[in-house]
Amino acid sequence: MLSRTVLMFAMVGAVSCRHLRFTTFADGRPDGGIRQSADGEDGLDSPGDVFVFDQKLLADDANTVIGRNAGYCIRTDPGMPDWSGTDAPNLPDDPTNNWGQCTWTLTFYEGAGSGYTGTIQVSGRESDKGTSYISVVGGTGDFKGAYGELVTTPEPQAQGVLFRQVLDIHAKC
Repeated sequence: MLSRTVLMFAMVGAVSCRHLRFTTFADGRPDGGIRQSADGEDGLDSPGDVFVFDQKLLADDANTVIGRNAGYCIRTDPGMPDWSGTDAPNLPDDPTNNWGQCTWTLTFYEGAGSGYTGTIQVSGRESDKGTSYISVVGGTGDFKGAYGELVTTPEPQAQGVLFRQVLDIHAKC
């Protein structure tokens, strides 16, 4: 009987009371923050390379700074040359895209115009070109206990790129 009670309590505890859907942008333009390779060996995008980033997090107007977008990626499949200009040539991989296993945190500044305070943590396989579906694995503050999905799509600019991030998350009360 105790195991049934524990299971029922666990199921009730997993129910979200808030569903949020909104858009942000990660600013990958030259003045938007850093995107730096941790690979000093050959300067090219190769399997196993790590790059870190710490960029402005922008509101859905793609101009208002509402926080930071920071994390790292491990390159799993460097393929087609992308906007970074650091791709290794002639690798037997996906010839149309670059892929990485990425983990990052969206940090929302209090009073910055988003209406939220706290962080959202995401992790998953992201492509440099095209749309990627990334798991929301946690959160703090207004996003405590968050889970769901972040859909990210790069939008090339005259210089660099903006990453549209559509968040569809559930958070606990």
